[in-house]
Amino acid sequence: MTTLLSTENVKVAASAGVKASIANGTELPVLDVGPYLAGEPGALEQLAADVKWIQENLGFFAIVNHGIPQSLIDESFSQTAKLFKIPMEEKIKHRVGFHHQGYLPPKSSILKSTAIAEKIAVNTKKDTNAAWLFMRNRNADDPKVLANVRHRGLNQWPESLPEFKKTLYEYHTSMEKLALKLLPIYARALGLPADYFESMFKTPEYYQRCAYYHPEKEMEEGQYALAPHSDGSFLTLLPMTPVPGLQVMKQSKEWLKVSYIKDALIVNTGQILNRLSNDTFIATPHRVVNPPMERYALAFFFYPDDDANVGPIPECIKPGEKAKYDSRSFYDFFIPYLDDLYHYNDPNFMKEVEPAGTLSK
Repeated sequence: MTTLLSTENVKVAASAGVKASIANGTELPVLDVGPYLAGEPGALEQLAADVKWIQENLGFFAIVNHGIPQSLIDESFSQTAKLFKIPMEEKIKHRVGFHHQGYLPPKSSILKSTAIAEKIAVNTKKDTNAAWLFMRNRNADDPKVLANVRHRGLNQWPESLPEFKKTLYEYHTSMEKLALKLLPIYARALGLPADYFESMFKTPEYYQRCAYYHPEKEMEEGQYALAPHSDGSFLTLLPMTPVPGLQVMKQSKEWLKVSYIKDALIVNTGQILNRLSNDTFIATPHRVVNPPMERYALAFFFYPDDDANVGPIPECIKPGEKAKYDSRSFYDFFIPYLDDLYHYNDPNFMKEVEPAGTLSK
């Protein structure tokens, strides 16, 4: 079967390299986005054809020549390593709570999701990783902050690491700009006009997970550094690290061990694009196993505007099919997604005052 992408005058097939990579099932497909970002003719359509094939068969790939300075990525990793070395008393002051923003200690939550329970199993073990969680950065006078809208509060930046905030904020904004540039690829991959998603991403939300995976001498049976899950994002951007640990579930339900590619970003899509495409584009389960040495991760989860409709796009509902998901705003998807995924063992979690306003009202 050949996947074709129709344009006004041509039909573009997925490249032989992409199809061979997925058929072999040992490495992630690698896409060079440099020509597309430079505006070269035909680059968008070829990338769209390749992404269509990937999203229907694996859901994960790597990109090179993406334009994010490697110096910024390296400094972000360096600052993140310092973040997890600050004294525990300072980290605990910023412990994650009602807004899911702040420090998450190791073995303090169980990651599980009903979305993939049937594909794998329900996780019952505490994840061993530690994390520090950030949403889009807001000021104290932001209307959503003033209304105490959940997950739209102030980020908890560590006071003792001012350079961390400066570096990570630059990292966030750089990743946001890149993600916006990638939107036309996904639109064309779905057979939609290149600018289709622009109206959904006027003020996009994002969620940054800085994670620390420390090697455990002994792991419980069925325990992970990060348990199997699928992202809730439209797309996720993740700088690659030479320390192994990330594994991606193939459609055969076997696990692909992701190998390091210098200066590359991993890209995958999550449940938002899965919903919008009416299951055409898969949200692939993945996990992180106990690493052989200290491992850090800088996952950037990219989302549409809070009020964007994330029900199936009518053009993505095939003849004879019905919409497999309801129409709802992104915000009304995001709250139950996080509550379904993260299960905390801190009895004080969620005991904060209920928000004065929510976006669903």
